[in-house]
Amino acid sequence: MKTQLTLTQRQSFKALSFVLFMMLTSLNFSSVYGQTTNEVASSERTIKGVVTDGKTPLESVNVIQKGTRNGTVTNKAGEFTFPKKLKTGDVLIFSYLGYVDQEIEIKEDTTFITLELSEDLIEMIGALDTGKPYKSKRKN
Repeated sequence: MKTQLTLTQRQSFKALSFVLFMMLTSLNFSSVYGQTTNEVASSERTIKGVVTDGKTPLESVNVIQKGTRNGTVTNKAGEFTFPKKLKTGDVLIFSYLGYVDQEIEIKEDTTFITLELSEDLIEMIGALDTGKPYKSKRKN
């Protein structure tokens, strides 16, 4: 003998099926089963440091992560704290007007950087010739 379902029984069966489907889907895509980030978090670290010219600290030295727009500048004491956590292999570029740019690669044990920038020699080619009187191309 066949059992016939009434209209309300069919609707409740569909609703229950939908709820069960949604619960299974949410469990399937739950972050509990995702990849853990403990290894990534342990290799990333905050980098701090001091930049000098050998005698005095340098203020406003640009410290930029190579290949990104992440960066900071040094304070009056020449100190900086990089705003993003860095991992092994990342490269920081230190630049300051009148000094040679330097790139520092982050190693496994790097947490503090002490850097001494060297002055960049800029030569001017020739001198401005001020001995010639000004001649106007305008004709009167």
